[in-house]
Amino acid sequence: MPPRATFHVAARFALAVQIVGFSAGAFNHARDFLTRGWRPYRWAPMPAFEIYWSALLFLDLAVVVLLSTGRIRPGLLLAVAIMVSDVAINIAATRMAGAAGFGSALLWQSVFLGFVVGSVGLLWIAARPVVDH
Repeated sequence: MPPRATFHVAARFALAVQIVGFSAGAFNHARDFLTRGWRPYRWAPMPAFEIYWSALLFLDLAVVVLLSTGRIRPGLLLAVAIMVSDVAINIAATRMAGAAGFGSALLWQSVFLGFVVGSVGLLWIAARPVVDH
């Protein structure tokens, strides 16, 4: 394991990136509601997609709150669930509706999914209680 100071800097960086990423997601969904009304995704190829994308405003905010208030492990579990399902649903929507607009967004979401999954181990260990003997 790297020296403790380096470990904590890396964990804080990973945590900050996740908080910023999920904050950006919540911001984007909030903007969609403000600019397109209460059903901003009515064009979705399936009603379940519309419901899911609308729920992301609250789900993304839940991750931000959990991670920001020190409930790291539940926040990580929710973060992974959101990113895996979001990328999978967006890939399906792209294939079903030919939604070319997902192109670069899907690429960045996939990169962020990789970061979230890749940093889980580091943050999970960093979140464990310290026991001094």
